[in-house]
Amino acid sequence: MKVMVVKDRNVLNTKFLTQFVNSLAEVGHEVHVVCDSYNKQGKGAELSGKVKFTNLNAKTKNPLINVFRFCREKFFIPCFRYKKFIKKEKPDVIICYFMNDLFNVSFMQKHNIPIIMMMHCYPSIIFGKIKKKPFFLRGIYQKIVENVAVFQVLMKSHASVLSKYYKVKKIVDIPNAVEQIPTGNRADLSIEKKKIIYVARVEKEGKRQHLIIEAFAKIAEKFPEWVVEFWGLQKYKKYNEELMNLAQKYDIEKNIYIMGYSNNIQEVYKDADFQVFPSLHEGFGLGLADGMAMGLPSIGFVDTPSVNELIITGHNGYLVKDVEELAEKMEVLMGNKALRIDMGEKAAKDMEKYDPRLVTEAWDKLIKETVMGRLK
Repeated sequence: MKVMVVKDRNVLNTKFLTQFVNSLAEVGHEVHVVCDSYNKQGKGAELSGKVKFTNLNAKTKNPLINVFRFCREKFFIPCFRYKKFIKKEKPDVIICYFMNDLFNVSFMQKHNIPIIMMMHCYPSIIFGKIKKKPFFLRGIYQKIVENVAVFQVLMKSHASVLSKYYKVKKIVDIPNAVEQIPTGNRADLSIEKKKIIYVARVEKEGKRQHLIIEAFAKIAEKFPEWVVEFWGLQKYKKYNEELMNLAQKYDIEKNIYIMGYSNNIQEVYKDADFQVFPSLHEGFGLGLADGMAMGLPSIGFVDTPSVNELIITGHNGYLVKDVEELAEKMEVLMGNKALRIDMGEKAAKDMEKYDPRLVTEAWDKLIKETVMGRLK
């Protein structure tokens, strides 16, 4: 099948996207990744030699062309460039990464190529933003959303949430792929590191690192040698300061570390005893799942979508309702190495259902069924 994957910006620093398109190419699809970005196509992630890549508005060596393309990106929507490209390439199916990608391949276009819309975030977050747009844009999005052949959600529970916003033709749940870690390469929980980690961007509203500090402060006197490390992108300097001020308030600043981004995140998981994941919402919770695949027990909040499906309380970790209970469960795990080992082994086993091979098989089936449905 000729598969066109559309992501407007930062294509080549999105590890998930490159792994996804490479896996489709490996099972025989003719994959073409397309973006429209003057200077934000990204770097770092590698596309397979079997995958084509086109930037419709790429920077060139010609300064005059660059001025034109810079202005074009600033002042003209790219849907007409996509329209021309789609007419030329004639893909069998289009997969859109974000909602603005769906807009770019749908607005003012009449092609009959089926579109699969990926949902990387919790649906209410995505559609809640659309509902806040001006009236005329909401009407446009309603039309293009209802023309989507298939919506792909990450969890079964997301389907009912999506349906509350729009009448859609078909919803299929396919999770993110989680790398499977051989037993010998997982975290060795028999060796106590006295370390709790949280792998996520450092952000107050969505990721809520401050809740871990508040919970740890309640039990710090019992575990003075334990530390908490926050790993992930840092975009909000004020929140970093707020976190350390909070730690200072509770006299635990020597136990709290904001570590930043790591290019070798598996080593971070290996050097921990368990993880706490207090996100407000997640599309899937890949950072959580990766830690579980490494054999770490986890604590999350019971009302956090996706997190409350990956963590099975009392089995591979705990789900808690508030900071008080978070502190209680952290204390339980900090004081019981045998329990951590048992829960960690179960966590790794539970992640086997997200084996990349199984996820690729599901996508291969969805693509073929979507195209054949159009051809019938």
